[in-house]
Amino acid sequence: MVLLLKSKNSKQYFWIGFFVGILWFWWIGLSSIYFNLNYLVPIIPIIVGFIYGLLFRLCYLLKFDFLRLCGIFCISFIHPLGFDWLNWGIFTVYGFFDPSYRGIICIFLIAYFIYESYISRYYKIAIVLILFFGGFQYNEKQAQTLDLNYKLINTNISQDQKFLQENLKSNSDILIQDILQAINEKKELVILPETAFAFDLKNTKYELMLKELSYKITIITGAFHVEKEHTYNSTYIFKKGNVYILNKHFLVPFGEEIPFFKDLIKKYFLKNIKEFTKGPVQSQYKLNNQIITNAICYEATKEQNYQNSQIIIALSNNAWFNNSSEYKLQQLLMKFYASKYGVSVYHATNGKENIVILPKKLLSKDWKKFIQRNI
Repeated sequence: MVLLLKSKNSKQYFWIGFFVGILWFWWIGLSSIYFNLNYLVPIIPIIVGFIYGLLFRLCYLLKFDFLRLCGIFCISFIHPLGFDWLNWGIFTVYGFFDPSYRGIICIFLIAYFIYESYISRYYKIAIVLILFFGGFQYNEKQAQTLDLNYKLINTNISQDQKFLQENLKSNSDILIQDILQAINEKKELVILPETAFAFDLKNTKYELMLKELSYKITIITGAFHVEKEHTYNSTYIFKKGNVYILNKHFLVPFGEEIPFFKDLIKKYFLKNIKEFTKGPVQSQYKLNNQIITNAICYEATKEQNYQNSQIIIALSNNAWFNNSSEYKLQQLLMKFYASKYGVSVYHATNGKENIVILPKKLLSKDWKKFIQRNI
C-alpha cells in the first residue's frame, strides 16, 4: 500500500495492479490442463493481471492519495463473475488486528499516515498508535463445535486419474475401507472429500453399501447427482439407512458452468464440458441437533454461507490446482470468515491436507502463555 502511495503516475499503478493480480491468481489457469488447453495456463493469469491493472489505474484517476487508497480498498468488493477471492481481509488472519472490516480499514489508514509527509513526526506516531489500537483484536468469537466423534478422510488422487472409468471401482473400494476403519475406531461421523465417489451414487451398489454402513456411522461424502437431465455437484448424507442429497449452488465460472458465450466457448474451448445445475443458495441439515451448513469447495469461501451459520462441513477437491498456492488462499479466506462470524469449519479435501478451522485466538493471549511457559 505504501508502494502504491509512492507511485507518481497511472502507469505505475497499472503495473502494481497487474502484478498483484498475477501473484494472487497465478494458479488459476492450471485447471486448463485437464481440458487439454495447456496453452491457456500462462494466458489466463495475464488476463487477470491486466484486469486488475486497469482497476488499479482507474483508482489513480482519483486526485488525492487518500481517495486512491479508498479506491484500492473498494476493489475487493468488485467480484468478476462472482469470483471474490481478492479479499484484503486475509491480512488480518494472523497478527494483532481484528479479523473484520475495522481491522482492515485500520491497516489501510496506518499505511496512509506512515506515507504522508505533511504531518509532523510526533502527530504521525500518535495517529498510527491510535489506529493500531483501534484495529486491535480485543475479543475472541466463540464457535460451536461438532459434538460427535468424527473423522476427516483425506485422499490424494491426481485430477487426471480421478474420473477415469477404470479407476472408479478401486478408488471407491478404498473409501469403503476408510469408512470401515472409522467404524473400528468408534467414530460416530466420517467426512469424505468433494466427489470422493466420482460418479452418480444413486441406484448403485455403493449407495446400498453406504446405506447399510450408515446404521453404524453417519457418512458425509461428495458425489455427482443426476436428476431429470440435470447434473449436480452434491453432498450425500447417509444416516441410519436414509440418504439426503444437498446440491452445490455457487458454481466455478468456466469450470462448472459457462457464464456467457456458451455456444462459442463450447465450440472452440470446452468441447467436452458437462455443466452443472445450481442447487439452493444455502443448504443446511441437522446432526445430533446441531445445524450444519453444507459447503462444497468454492462455497466454503462465500461470505454469505457464514452469516447464518455456526458449523460448516466443507468438502473440496484441490487436485484441480495441484502444486499451487490455491489451497492456502482458500484456507486464508475460510479463516477470515470463520473468525469474522464465529464459525467452525471442518474441511475434508482431496489433493491437500484436511483442516479444522476455528475463530482466531487473541495473539496477546498466545504470547502471554508462551512467556509463562518459558519463564
